[in-house]
Amino acid sequence: MLRYLLAIFLLCAISGVAPAQALPAIGVEPFAAEPREAEPIEPGAEETSGDLSYQLELDSEPLFHEPLLPDAMLPADVAIGIEEAEAPRPLKRRGGGGGPMGGPPGYDATWYPTQAVSGQNADMGFVRQGMNIAAPVWGDFKSGRVVLASVGVRNTLFSTDAILPDSLTAFPENLWNVNFGLNYMHQFDNGWSGGLMSGFGSASDEPFHSIDEFTANLGGFVKVPASNGRDSWQYMLMYMYGGPVNFPLPMISYSWNPNDELRVNIGLPLSVEWQPTEQLTFNLSYFPLYNINARATYAFTPTFAVFGGYEYLNESYFLADRIDHEDRFFVLEQRLITGLRWDVGKRGQLQLLGGYSFGRKFGQGDSQWDTLFDQVNVDPGPFVGAKFQLMF
Repeated sequence: MLRYLLAIFLLCAISGVAPAQALPAIGVEPFAAEPREAEPIEPGAEETSGDLSYQLELDSEPLFHEPLLPDAMLPADVAIGIEEAEAPRPLKRRGGGGGPMGGPPGYDATWYPTQAVSGQNADMGFVRQGMNIAAPVWGDFKSGRVVLASVGVRNTLFSTDAILPDSLTAFPENLWNVNFGLNYMHQFDNGWSGGLMSGFGSASDEPFHSIDEFTANLGGFVKVPASNGRDSWQYMLMYMYGGPVNFPLPMISYSWNPNDELRVNIGLPLSVEWQPTEQLTFNLSYFPLYNINARATYAFTPTFAVFGGYEYLNESYFLADRIDHEDRFFVLEQRLITGLRWDVGKRGQLQLLGGYSFGRKFGQGDSQWDTLFDQVNVDPGPFVGAKFQLMF
């Protein structure tokens, strides 16, 4: 399992795709709000220069995770393009959390100890791990035109003797999601922002087994500043073949920024960020259809913080031996999560996390609205994990 992740990392390193500008995980602000004013630089403080001088703001961790939306379709990709193109000014690194997929370049792993499988004389434990690499391959953020390339790999390794009860076949040993993305962001002279997003890959227990296990995604967005100069309208259209929503998904929202403490995205996606004090931040977000994230983060120092919250996670795959090629294998999970976050040096961030997982359900169907067959329910239990990210 690890050799596939390492091979992709080495391939990207050899080809020169080194992490450059971080793509923040989707948090409370799927689209970038108007940036906050930069804090004044104290006399004698170090001042950096160049593209990498921007400290991107890391909101609380993902509202949803791969493979719900492959990396190429993450609205976070859009957010970073807008923020960098519109306002290359220092932003504070904040937030917390640890979700199983998405986010800046880095690696994460989460261990779920063995728990009983409901209705079967079996139990299940698993390890979920992933790696993300992203870099601009053309243009730059200062010019307002940039092409971003990304590679994301996620693997879940199961230890179980459970079966799929309707098919009477063994539960998959592995689930993989591999995605390659290419996104274009553009800042117009009139203040509007826009972009096109694309990606392809495979989400399956046997990735790239055949064309029937391929995934693809397309999308576009436009951000239009409001007349007050603080707020904006966002319009987006996304289609994800292999995702949880198997039809084009139009979205519209209004980014309301009444002050430096409160930012609200009204519509879809829905998000709220409230920072009542310099140390304390609350985040709430929703992305269709079943992706919810609530998070509180307290920063004891500029480099150390604690966080806690709730997540509703959702993934989908194509099993290679499925009978109906339209059926997908869904993974649903709810989590109470807490953890610690350290900023390591100028670019690194380490997170140690744990919590309680419940409502874990696996099953097949052509839609989450349908009654799933081959449904497997796993009893609640704890989890622990770690994540290291590069923040640029």
